[in-house]
Amino acid sequence: MSSHRKVPPSPTLHSHSEQVIVRRTTSSGIRGLVEERRIFGLALFCTIGGFLYGYNLGVFGGILVMSNFQRKFPSISSSSMQGLISSILNLGAWLGTIQNGWASERLGRRKSITFACVFFVLGVSLQTGAQSVGYLFVGRFLTGFGVGALSVASALYNSEISPSPIRGALGSLFQFSVETGTLLAFWIDYGTNNIGGSEEGQTEAAWRIPLALQLLPCFFLAIGILYAPESPRWLISKSRQADALKALVSLRHLPADSPEVQMEYLEILGQHKFEAELDEEEHGGIKGGLKDSVRMAWHQWSYLFKSAPNRKRVMVGVMVMLFQQWNGINAILFYAPTIFKGLGLSGTTTSLLATGVVGIVMLIATVPTVIYLDRVGRKPTLIVGAIIMGCCHLILAVLSGLYQDSWSSHKAILLTAGWVACVFVWIYSMAFATSFGPVAWVLCSEIFPLRARSKGLSIAASSSWVNSFIVGMATPTMLANLRFGTYIFFAVWCFLGAAFCLAIPETAGHSLEDMDVAFGDTNRTSMKDKERMARINAEIGFDRYMSQEKPTTVLRESVTTSDV
Repeated sequence: MSSHRKVPPSPTLHSHSEQVIVRRTTSSGIRGLVEERRIFGLALFCTIGGFLYGYNLGVFGGILVMSNFQRKFPSISSSSMQGLISSILNLGAWLGTIQNGWASERLGRRKSITFACVFFVLGVSLQTGAQSVGYLFVGRFLTGFGVGALSVASALYNSEISPSPIRGALGSLFQFSVETGTLLAFWIDYGTNNIGGSEEGQTEAAWRIPLALQLLPCFFLAIGILYAPESPRWLISKSRQADALKALVSLRHLPADSPEVQMEYLEILGQHKFEAELDEEEHGGIKGGLKDSVRMAWHQWSYLFKSAPNRKRVMVGVMVMLFQQWNGINAILFYAPTIFKGLGLSGTTTSLLATGVVGIVMLIATVPTVIYLDRVGRKPTLIVGAIIMGCCHLILAVLSGLYQDSWSSHKAILLTAGWVACVFVWIYSMAFATSFGPVAWVLCSEIFPLRARSKGLSIAASSSWVNSFIVGMATPTMLANLRFGTYIFFAVWCFLGAAFCLAIPETAGHSLEDMDVAFGDTNRTSMKDKERMARINAEIGFDRYMSQEKPTTVLRESVTTSDV
């Protein structure tokens, strides 16, 4: 595509460039969510994908300690098998994340969500009806594939249908839904544990019901999303301008010739032209076909590794996600009931109760991060969170080291010590939910230049899933052999993470141009991208709308909308 290709006009765009434009603006924060309650409801519906992911993070740890499950599958009692059966979900999720790029571009945003749900339903069905370990392994893998694809597809759809002022708030719903799913899974395990009796009398329904319940919201999402409007950005990328305008009219509930709809249409159109120009400029000889598509993908990915500043950005994204997993959070979420038993809380019911509190404190702790993150900053939040998590691990190591061989004796004193240890697990969980849980994703979305943001985020996400798989595999063996040394191991990673975050640039309140300086990009990549975007906006008439805004707001809004 030539960089001077004529851009198709909006089907209802007014031809008088000097007209006065009066348009409604969407507020930010809670007021904006109320004003755009239709979009808020649709975004909330799509976060069922995040809910299912969180539910799977929490449900299997409780099932592993249920007596009937252990009798049904005695081979899973070993630490290595527990590690594999838990972490294989993350391996499937990693592959699901990778394939979603193809599915969302080929099928569309809505159908890619339904496509992911098919794998999820198949995986959950195999787990629920499992009569052998093989069914469980295949089911966990397919379920992971589904939740991995959903975690990306749902977030992508939400970001593309949301007005700019509330895009951040709607994006935070995904993390909130993950915590909600984890919380509900913990308490469902606790509630079904006593079906038929908590120990010898327990029936298979105790663990099959928690697994089967996931199917209901998944069916609801898979079918319901097909009745929602398609992403206007995807429609424009497929040269379906008229359909994109219809989707915007449906989403914004405004006439097609309203300034709000016209402005957003041109904004999306300009971003599409921006990306097309870059492709033509950098890969002009690549036209089409399978071979050329592979060459194009190679050029797009290799851009991130051609210069030292970009390699530094990739390194920061990969390492932040590495520390997100190696601080031990998935060890807690996957194996919390086992850990609480190891801290002296006798009985499956008691350990599941303590695990349920983890879900509550994590859900509550997510809220202040959403409200105050921009004011406090990314670096301080990550550093303080890592230090608190490291200190909690050290305290757990001391308590476990002192009493791990004598929890059953001197019950009055040691029961108190066990509950004290549980409190520090809860404090650790709160520290994660306010720091590395949501903030790592926010930071990674802000460090990459405009043209490489989606690819950079994909690499960072892959780092998160792969390291989550490794942690899940290693934790049961570490708890069995290192015992209290497991907490020391994770504490070291927490403090290393805090030290690493001291060396990375702050992104809150800084433009992409500031990130160029911070990472030593002397080519002014972000400035050149901004200049190109300004020229395109002038060509398609979008600058008429932009002139109604303050200059600083315009530049940052143009960058933000290109994030998706």
